[in-house]
Amino acid sequence: MKLLTLIFLALSSILQAGDLKFEKDLQEANISLKDSEVTREFKFTNTGSKEIKIKHVDPGCTCVTVEFLNGKSTYAAGESGVLRATFKIDNAQGVVDKNILIWLAGDSDEKPSSQVTFRIHIPIAIALEPKTLNWDINSKPEPKFIRVNINYEKPVLVKAVKSSSENFTAEIVTVEEGKTYDIRVTPKSTAAVGLCVIGIETDIEIEKYRSQQGFARVSNPKTHP
Repeated sequence: MKLLTLIFLALSSILQAGDLKFEKDLQEANISLKDSEVTREFKFTNTGSKEIKIKHVDPGCTCVTVEFLNGKSTYAAGESGVLRATFKIDNAQGVVDKNILIWLAGDSDEKPSSQVTFRIHIPIAIALEPKTLNWDINSKPEPKFIRVNINYEKPVLVKAVKSSSENFTAEIVTVEEGKTYDIRVTPKSTAAVGLCVIGIETDIEIEKYRSQQGFARVSNPKTHP
């Protein structure tokens, strides 16, 4: 009898877990570089025959906050609701996907009932190509370059670079002033593994994008492409 009861409870949880249906599981937003945050709403309905309760929501990072309108966490059969997600942009660029996981009462901790995605399209003002430079351990300590492409509507100057490690030097090479620069990075030695942050300072008028970061590392060839 105990086994049958456990099976019944498990089946009930599975049925309940499938009752939350979103109209769209992907919401997208196109924003400008000067925006500080963006919000989208995910509409849903309890399509089952029983009441459901929202147990837990994981937005994936501190840059995303979520709320259910009217502060509701319980929805009757046939009742609809709205999950509102807000993304704080900070200095993000490009396409950013944030996956939001939703658990209902009765879900296992390992498997949420639903997942929705908040996709934000942010213009790339300053692009670093590549973002990370790699040297194999004991390879020749020759210079490599990070290309800085300015895609902003106005010219932007690269004013300074700084290496976080004494083992790497970093220099600015102007290709086209205001538009394109190379950062020449040279290791003094490749005898030991190590990681370095290359800080790049610009004069772009939007303060949150003025500081960019590239990386340089010496590593075993098996640890990087």
